[in-house]
Amino acid sequence: MPGNFWKCVSCVKMEYNVEEGRLPREFIEYDFAEDAMDYETQLAEARDIKFTQTLTEPLCIGSHIICTGTPTENLPWFAINIGCGNEDSERADIAVHFNVRLPQCYVVRNTRIHDKWGSEETTAYRLFPFKLNRPFTVEVLVDEKETLWAVDGEHYCSYAHRNPSPLTATWIQVTGIRDAVLKIQKTDLYPTTGPPIFEIPLRPSISHPRNEDEPIWRPNVIAKLSNGITEGHQVVIYGRLRPTLHSFAVDLMDVAREWPRANILAHANLRAHADSQLTRQLVVLNARLGAWGPERRQRTARLVPATHTTLRIVRGSGEWLFYADDVLIGELEFRASPNGVKALRIRGDLYPEEIFLCPSSTSPVQEK
Repeated sequence: MPGNFWKCVSCVKMEYNVEEGRLPREFIEYDFAEDAMDYETQLAEARDIKFTQTLTEPLCIGSHIICTGTPTENLPWFAINIGCGNEDSERADIAVHFNVRLPQCYVVRNTRIHDKWGSEETTAYRLFPFKLNRPFTVEVLVDEKETLWAVDGEHYCSYAHRNPSPLTATWIQVTGIRDAVLKIQKTDLYPTTGPPIFEIPLRPSISHPRNEDEPIWRPNVIAKLSNGITEGHQVVIYGRLRPTLHSFAVDLMDVAREWPRANILAHANLRAHADSQLTRQLVVLNARLGAWGPERRQRTARLVPATHTTLRIVRGSGEWLFYADDVLIGELEFRASPNGVKALRIRGDLYPEEIFLCPSSTSPVQEK
């Protein structure tokens, strides 16, 4: 799309000095109909640029698809499709449609059966990772109940199997990328090109300053706790909350990896989007030991978007205690031996700046 069409209202006001309720002459004379026609032409061109690989054997659990390519300025979107039937037909069934829309900066996932699309999914664990003229690597991992999608080595989203399932697919197709390359194989690990996994450092107290050799933490991080969390100790996470706070999750796991799936001995999920008009945010506590157990739900958190916060997970005598800015927001009884904790994972709208272990004896505590 031409740049003018995609400018936000604030940008238009700054560039043209627009008063509220008025538009500049240049903007009034802009031919939106012609622009929309250009966009439809680009979409048609993108559909005509396809690379299809026929599957010689069905996809199965552990099937690993790697797609590389470079988005270009004259093609506003591209898609990776896993489907069945006649791949040259516009009515072929598509089990998974991964549609990257660069002008809008989001990715749509969907399924098409009998020429009808289902409901779209757009939420993701990361900010939009694609850029024009920059090569990408997308990894797709087929699991029992869903596909997992990683971009440039970092997990981006998951998509639950619908009807048809990708396990019945006969082809994989990339549209809108001129230099697309596909590789299909089996894997024992996902993602295969991820960043290094760091050990969480130990500090003598919560007030001790950061050591110079501590890692620089990334969003959606997985980190090691090789020696676990001993009783009377805690994991401290200091980080920034996203301005449009939606949700985030913190997991204590038995192994530091995304897939094959680790057991989650303690899971804390803050859902700021659920009844967001209420004064307290929803906290969901659980554990996944092969399957999810019963949830504990409580509206106990008062986190402020676009600010820094300190989360603490304390190992007690028989439970995990979760604190946000020194306020207790939940307790979860041990559902497996706490000695099994060997890793920490953070997902979503909490961007960590410091993560460390320390004794919990000197940390302040407030009432709910």
